Amino acid sequence: MQKGREPASDETKKGSGTPTKAAGVSKSAKLPKLDEGTPREVWQRYFTEQKPAPETVAQIVRQLHQDRQYEHAIACIEVALIEQPPQPWMYEVLGRSMELAKRPKADIERVSLSRVDFTAAIVPEMMLSAAYLKQLGLDERALAMYQQASRLAPARPEPYLRGLRIARDLNDANGVEWGAAGVLTNVWLPGYPAHHREAENIAAVVEEKLRKAGKSSEADALKAAVVVAHQRDLMLKLTWAGDADLDLSVEEPNGGICSLENPWTTAGGAYTHDGYGPKAANCFEEYICASALPGDYLATMRVIDGKVVGGRATLTIRRYVGTPDESTKTVSMTIDGKDKVVQLSLNDGRRQALLDRPAVEMPVAVQRNAAPAQPGVRTSRQFATGANVSSGGGGAIGFQPVITNVREGIGFSAMAVVTGDRRYVRLSVAPVFSQIIGVDKFTIPSGR
Repeated sequence: MQKGREPASDETKKGSGTPTKAAGVSKSAKLPKLDEGTPREVWQRYFTEQKPAPETVAQIVRQLHQDRQYEHAIACIEVALIEQPPQPWMYEVLGRSMELAKRPKADIERVSLSRVDFTAAIVPEMMLSAAYLKQLGLDERALAMYQQASRLAPARPEPYLRGLRIARDLNDANGVEWGAAGVLTNVWLPGYPAHHREAENIAAVVEEKLRKAGKSSEADALKAAVVVAHQRDLMLKLTWAGDADLDLSVEEPNGGICSLENPWTTAGGAYTHDGYGPKAANCFEEYICASALPGDYLATMRVIDGKVVGGRATLTIRRYVGTPDESTKTVSMTIDGKDKVVQLSLNDGRRQALLDRPAVEMPVAVQRNAAPAQPGVRTSRQFATGANVSSGGGGAIGFQPVITNVREGIGFSAMAVVTGDRRYVRLSVAPVFSQIIGVDKFTIPSGR
């Protein structure tokens, strides 16, 4: 037997620390003995001689964790980061290994921030990094990361929702002001009233603490930010009574349409509720645009199914809510089987530019009624994910697939900034690694 390394086998001498084949390391991986030098020396020699593939490195690190060889896992990843193209998982596992090995918190924080640098300017990855920092107990860093994500994508709701709670736990008044205002302005997910109440309560508690501490100016600033965050340029609410299902769609000044099928638009519109009878509390449709484009809007009402009590529905139009110019107007619409269109103008909308993409991109519950099995009972509220849904006669549902390109592989973007004295060029690079890890197949029965 040669001194230094031996092939992996089904059996390993007790105490040698060499991972076994049965534990998941591939048979082709030639592993070193872990007691021949320091961990860094062992793995530097291993990578120099064996040049393992990236997937082999992942298997080795997994086995080292199972064997609780955390110092060797750290050394293996550190050498891999030098010898091979880095991968995002390496930073996360390296930080976790350091935590298990009881390394200093400053070292763990440095590794965590390296992962952040690796995924800089990619908002979804930034939020994953922030969640990881929070998991490691680095709350201040996590809050800063959520705030940075909100600057890159101001309309996304997730940074405000997650960051606000961290700011509350840190008793960070500025963070609470940022988070509460962001939630009240940008969070229009299903069930948004609960999120808004939570933001208001957190802001109220922090404001009271600031006043008790004699920090009246900070308390006043927080209160003023919450007041401004409650302003809404345009709110539309369609209400009715009965077992009917009515739909509201809004054409915005840029030509975009906010509706059940397209609930978030680049003009800032949000379709926040799709109602249906017979419960009176659920018989309403709602459209909200906190910061709206100035111009003309077209609100269209359509009857999908059922009967409306009294044959009338009411559209309530509220402009400039929360400001001295707030106004409310109601329009009564007759239900006669035809679509009803109401044109309205908004002269002083605050939005100056369209969003790059809708604030939220997720499956939307498409609520459509089939023929009721019993009076007042709804039987087929469907769920659409990436498909256009149309309702035909007799409650039949038709699906038109939407084809979307899914990227896989390595992407890379770079931005160069020249300093004012033209002596230096600062490069910001952002590699993106994407992989399709699984595809679920299903069939839809033909016919009704």
